[in-house]
Amino acid sequence: MPEKFGSLERVELRKRWKTENRDFTPWLAKEKNLSLLAETLNLDLELEDREVSVGEFQADILCRNTLDNSWVVIENQLEKTDHEHLGKLLTYAAGLDAATVVWIAKEFRDEHRAALDRQNEITDERLRYFGVEIELWQIGKSSPAPKFNIVSKPNDWRRNVLYATSGDLTETQLQQIQYWTELSERMSEADCGIGPLNPVPKPYVFLAIGKGGIRLRVSISKQKKRLSVWLDMFDEKATAHFNLLVQDRAEIDQEFGASLEWNELPGKKSCQVSLHKDDTDPTAKEDWPNQHAWFAEKLELFNNVFRYRVRNLNADDWQPEEEDDE
Repeated sequence: MPEKFGSLERVELRKRWKTENRDFTPWLAKEKNLSLLAETLNLDLELEDREVSVGEFQADILCRNTLDNSWVVIENQLEKTDHEHLGKLLTYAAGLDAATVVWIAKEFRDEHRAALDRQNEITDERLRYFGVEIELWQIGKSSPAPKFNIVSKPNDWRRNVLYATSGDLTETQLQQIQYWTELSERMSEADCGIGPLNPVPKPYVFLAIGKGGIRLRVSISKQKKRLSVWLDMFDEKATAHFNLLVQDRAEIDQEFGASLEWNELPGKKSCQVSLHKDDTDPTAKEDWPNQHAWFAEKLELFNNVFRYRVRNLNADDWQPEEEDDE
């Protein structure tokens, strides 16, 4: 019997959301929808507020990117982009001290896409602009599914060139940028299922994994001759999230095919699950292909094993054991 497949049909945005402020913005502000956008942008977005006042205007959504604790402002538009919203974006970026500006629209005019590209060219690494088109698709009578498409984003390669030619970085920092850039390229080739890295002059970089307060971290240590992948839990819910994951520790280790290190770090608002590769020198460029292959493989494993578990964590499901009074 021949297989039957449904046909994807595009749904008009206004059929699902009549207005931007009363329908679309509240929908996007929900955690699962904000997580979908965050995953697309490789950010970790935590809602701060909606309709935030900036002078006479109101920004649709203000978030915190928990990967670096910076502000993210989001402006929504259910039609083609226009000059008015572009002006608002620039106002919000300044008024809210935002490090990331996200413009979501049904369709981007070429001149507005070019304007965001230009902003990314002339601003430094502390300010980033994203242009994102949103679509709705359904099969038959199924519920419509949203899809975010990035049409403009920061040019990390160009910024790395500016880094390298600025004369402000040490040789070690320049090598770190090169290391992360080549790892990002390797991850793209391997299709790890994780967004690209943001190469920075540091011995570590962060990656989103779909829930606020939890992130992936990859690090290199010249002194310890070690490569590491971490699942960091770092907010007030860290202990609860950690202990909920510990309940599945045997199953997780089995799925991973290795015993991971589990560190609750009592007294701190952070917990970690990690894996390390020792006796490895991250300054040995001739060995970088092997190191990047290891990172790509392990990051894909971390993503496959933890992402769905992390998304479903509910800190209220864990209660600390009461200590017996003597």
